[in-house]
Amino acid sequence: MSNVLSFVPRRPASAPAAPLAPSPADVRRQIEEAAQAALDTADRLIALLDQIEGDVEREDGADAEPSLGAPEGHASQIVWLRGSSSDIEQDSAR
Repeated sequence: MSNVLSFVPRRPASAPAAPLAPSPADVRRQIEEAAQAALDTADRLIALLDQIEGDVEREDGADAEPSLGAPEGHASQIVWLRGSSSDIEQDSAR
């Protein structure tokens, strides 16, 4: 068996030194940098979408979207906001 090669085992490598924990100021700085990078990315994406769509004020349904105010048929937004004391859904199909 002259073709059997024996290998000498390696010595275990010494464990690398554990990195020091970052200071609270470093953690805050890293979070602020990441948040700013996310905001910058969002701004770039919104600008890109605006370029793709052309006129950013023109919508498919024009002004067909619902109003943000109280629905019609109520005396005021306050009355609509307060609602009723019943805990049922008010379906118009009844």
